[in-house]
Amino acid sequence: MGDLAKGMKFSEQLIPETAAFDDWADGTRFELPFFVFHGDQDVFTTPELARRYVDDVKAPVKAFALIEGASHFAAFRHPEQFLNLMLTKVRPVVTASASEPLSS
Repeated sequence: MGDLAKGMKFSEQLIPETAAFDDWADGTRFELPFFVFHGDQDVFTTPELARRYVDDVKAPVKAFALIEGASHFAAFRHPEQFLNLMLTKVRPVVTASASEPLSS
C-alpha cells in the first residue's frame, strides 16, 4: 500500500471527529490579525461557512478572500494567488505593526 493510500486510510478515522468540530465553540475573539484565504470550490468547508465564521470574528484586523479555481488545499493548488493575498493583505498589516513601538 502506497503512502497516499495509507494517509487516506488514516484520515478516514478522523472524519467523525472533524465533522462534529465546531469552530465557534473555540471562540471568535482574537487579539491578533485574522486572515482566511479560502478555495472558492472547497466542498469540505464551503466558502459560505468559512465566510460566516469570519463575519463573526472580532479581531483588530481581519480579511476573507477567495482563491479562484481552488478547492480545499487552495494555497498549494494556486500558490500564485495565495502569495498575492499574503503580499497585499497580510504584509501591510505585519509591516505596519513592526514599525509601531512595543508597549510595556
